[in-house]
Amino acid sequence: MVRYPDAATVTAVVTTITDGEYASESTTTTDIKGRFEPSEGITRVPTPGGEYTDLKGKFFTKAEKITGAEKLTVNGTIYRIIYWYKYQTYAEIWLD
Repeated sequence: MVRYPDAATVTAVVTTITDGEYASESTTTTDIKGRFEPSEGITRVPTPGGEYTDLKGKFFTKAEKITGAEKLTVNGTIYRIIYWYKYQTYAEIWLD
């Protein structure tokens, strides 16, 4: 059994601020390996903005947290990243 059988692409947006003003914005993509588990039933979770959304799945990986990560594409489906929790040996990414 392969612990992390799925490949995913993380899209991150990095904003550069110089002297307190917006200077530039760039988008990067990074490929990571992990395991995607779709949500079973309806799981309502709070977003960082304070609203609630239905959790569509979780992605488990050993990859380090990527600054500015906004989207994760796995199996041809694009998900919005709600949270990226880093634990001692792996990370758990909550997807909307």
